[in-house]
Amino acid sequence: MKAREAILSAVRAGRREDPAPRYIHPAWTGDAVAHFAARARSSAADVIEITTFEDAPEAIWSILMSKQAEARVHFPLESPVAALPWQRAPGLTLTSERPSGLETAVSIADFGIAETGTVVFFSSQRSASSWHFLPGREIVLIRRHTIVPRLENVIETLSSRRDMPATVNLVTGPSRTADIEQTIERGAHGPRELCVIIAE
Repeated sequence: MKAREAILSAVRAGRREDPAPRYIHPAWTGDAVAHFAARARSSAADVIEITTFEDAPEAIWSILMSKQAEARVHFPLESPVAALPWQRAPGLTLTSERPSGLETAVSIADFGIAETGTVVFFSSQRSASSWHFLPGREIVLIRRHTIVPRLENVIETLSSRRDMPATVNLVTGPSRTADIEQTIERGAHGPRELCVIIAE
């Protein structure tokens, strides 16, 4: 025990009380939305811009038709996606069934990160984390004013919340891996396709 106490005493004596340094980023001067869109596209995501969220159903219909995909979208009943004016895209079939790896899910991102083209999801009863891993294609809606310059802006928002989410999902482009023979494979841990719709 004496040797142990001597070691611990030496460790305590060697501790420094200096505060952790604060890293201050330079002010963001560019167009965050344009930068976000460019970075998302460079990560193999499809990005389109529309005028308002009310135009989303027609935009989603157009995306699916352009990809010759099934005109069927999945989202949880509690999701705010359910409040969109889906009657504007009567050709779409809506379902609250959990999607498979061959189907399309629609979600709303809490934030976008301009620096990396990342969409951010806070888990809640209205937004289950598992839904971001299940579908083969995810169409993400995001409002322009929720696109922030850096991850630190999202962390700052989280630190001021009383209701901390259980999970924060950061998604940059479609799911892909090169673990197998160094060959890029999509859909390893989530959607093979990511489509981002930016609106006011």
